[in-house]
Amino acid sequence: MIKIVKNIAFVGLFVGLSLAGLAQFPGAKPTPGDTLKSIRISADKKVTLSIYAPKASEVTVSGDFLQSYGGQKLQKDELGIWSITVGPVAPDLYTYDFSVDGIKVIDPKNIQVKEGAGGYSNLMEVPGKEADYLAVKNVPHGNLEKVWFQAGSLGKTSRVHIYTPPGYEKIKEKLPVLYLQHGGGDNDASWATAGRTNFILDNLLAEGKMKPMIVVMPFGNPGGGFFSGAGVDADPYYSYFFKDLVPYVESHYNVGTSRENRAYAGLSMGGLQALNMGIFYPEKFAYVLPLSTGFFPDNLKSLEEKYAVNLKNPEINKLKLFWIAMGGEKDIAYKNGENTKALFDKFGIKYQTNNYPAGHTFITWRHNLVEFAPILFR
Repeated sequence: MIKIVKNIAFVGLFVGLSLAGLAQFPGAKPTPGDTLKSIRISADKKVTLSIYAPKASEVTVSGDFLQSYGGQKLQKDELGIWSITVGPVAPDLYTYDFSVDGIKVIDPKNIQVKEGAGGYSNLMEVPGKEADYLAVKNVPHGNLEKVWFQAGSLGKTSRVHIYTPPGYEKIKEKLPVLYLQHGGGDNDASWATAGRTNFILDNLLAEGKMKPMIVVMPFGNPGGGFFSGAGVDADPYYSYFFKDLVPYVESHYNVGTSRENRAYAGLSMGGLQALNMGIFYPEKFAYVLPLSTGFFPDNLKSLEEKYAVNLKNPEINKLKLFWIAMGGEKDIAYKNGENTKALFDKFGIKYQTNNYPAGHTFITWRHNLVEFAPILFR
C-alpha cells in the first residue's frame, strides 16, 4: 500500500524551528543577538541586514536584492553585530545568504526561507505597491500540499508540491493542470517558497483574472544531475514525468486528461525541459512556456543534426501557445535563448516572446507567472 502524506501550507513556508529552540537556556548569559532585528527597512526603502557573530573575522551577504553578483562585506560594531545597508531596494521578495568566515549561515532571526536542492536561503519582503501581486491578502486561499508517492520508474518515493484552488472540493468540472518546473540547484519546494505560487494565484483568482487550475510542482532531477544535452533519452525525468507523475495526478485529482487541459512551464534547467516537451512531446500539451533558458551552442548543433525530424513535427505548431520568456540581457541564459529562437525560426516553429528585465532570478519568474497564468486554458 502506498502511503501518501499531505501537509497543508498556510501563510508562508518556514523552517521547522520550535519556539523552545529559539528561547534562551535557563541561566544563559544575554547577548546583543537576543534582541537583534536582522532586517530593518527604512521609509525610503533602504535595507539594513545584521547578524550577531562576535568571533567572526569576515561576514558577507549575497542575494538578488543586490545590484551585482557575489557577496558584499558587512561591517562589525563593538557589540559583535555585523551590518550592511543597501538601497533603496524596490518593493518585492528577495533571497539572501549570509557567509560567516566562508561558511553559509541561515539568518537565525528570520525563519522565512526558500528551499532548494542545496539547502535553504532566507527570504526578505520589501513592502510596497509593486509587491502587492505576491502579498498575503484577505481573499479565498487554495491549498498547497506536499505529497509523497511511489515512482515506479525510479524505484523510490518522490515528492511533489501541488496547489489546488479555493473551493476545490466543491468544484465538479474537470480542472486543467499547469506543471511548473524549477531550475538547477532548486527543488520542488522552490516555486512554493521563493516563487510564492499559491499566493500569486490566489490573488489572480480573487481578481477574476485567471481560470481555476491545479498546479503541480515536481522535482526535476530524479537522475541526480543537470541534463542539458540534446534529446530526452539520457534524462530519466521524462520517463518519470509521463509514467509516474502524470498518471498519479490524473488518478488522484479532479483534472482533465486531454492535451487541452495540460500546460508546462519551467525556468532555467526547467526551461530546457519545457523546450524538450515542446519539441519531443507537443501532442501532450496545449501550452508550453520556457522561462530564462535556451540550448547551449554544442547542444543546439546536436539538436539540429540529430533531431531535425522532431523540429519539423507539425504538432509543434498546433500548440495554442509556445511562450518563450527571458529576464532581459542581464539574464545569464539570454544568448542561449536568442540562439534557440533563431533555430526555431529556421525550422518554422511559431512562438511568442516575453521579457521582464530582472535577470536570472525569481523576481523575473514570479512576474512571468503573473503574466502567463491568465492566458492559460482560455
